[in-house]
Amino acid sequence: MNNNKVKFTRLAEENIVILVGRLTQDAELRRTNLGVSVCSFTIAISKRIKDLTTNLWKNTNPTFVPIVIWREQAEKLVDKLKKGIAVHVQGQLKTSKWIDTNGKVQSRLEVIANRVQCLSIIKNSNNVEKQQNNDELIIEEETHNIVDDSTLSDNDTDNSNEEIPF
Repeated sequence: MNNNKVKFTRLAEENIVILVGRLTQDAELRRTNLGVSVCSFTIAISKRIKDLTTNLWKNTNPTFVPIVIWREQAEKLVDKLKKGIAVHVQGQLKTSKWIDTNGKVQSRLEVIANRVQCLSIIKNSNNVEKQQNNDELIIEEETHNIVDDSTLSDNDTDNSNEEIPF
């Protein structure tokens, strides 16, 4: 009789997501049947790579990530989350499941945000730039300084280690 038992050690699990991307459309605010506010939007995230033949920076195919904000924070940020705005999002991954109109179970992976920070410079109707209010939702996290690279030209975004200030 073989009494060799394999012992496994359970490791701690963490569910933390940090993303920077641009909204693909204006955020949408809705309410649950119980009146709880929910703000939903999707961000596009592209990796920038340098084309060695042209020596220019290009975006790769984007990854689209659905983001959800709940309650008072949803109401606070919905008016600031407009198409094209760059955002820094921190949160947790969650799989949402529902039954569609055909009775089939559907699911999607989304980020439940506990921090959203607007990073973009926006233009008003007179084409004058103004700084987006750096409004953010922070539930438990401290503030971090983030640089928006959307205002940099292709030549300014060289990823060489010589330009890192530390």
